[in-house]
Amino acid sequence: MPPRLRLSPEESAQLGPLLAMVDKRRAAFPREADGPEQAAWVARSYGGDATALSNNLITLLLFEHGVHRSAAQVASDLRASETCA
Repeated sequence: MPPRLRLSPEESAQLGPLLAMVDKRRAAFPREADGPEQAAWVARSYGGDATALSNNLITLLLFEHGVHRSAAQVASDLRASETCA
């Protein structure tokens, strides 16, 4: 079951096109990486310079790649990945 998240209208509009990209990126997903590295990969791979992904969208995309983490854990992972970069 996907994480329970309340998406904003903007996030809802972004979700469909992002989900359409999952199959193309599935093989490149760093399955053996730790949480911060996986969250950072999703942010880089699905977001662009013009489109920063929200924590909610990153959480849902991680779920699509088989990673089951709460939005709070993903936020913590993203903070950790920023301090390591």
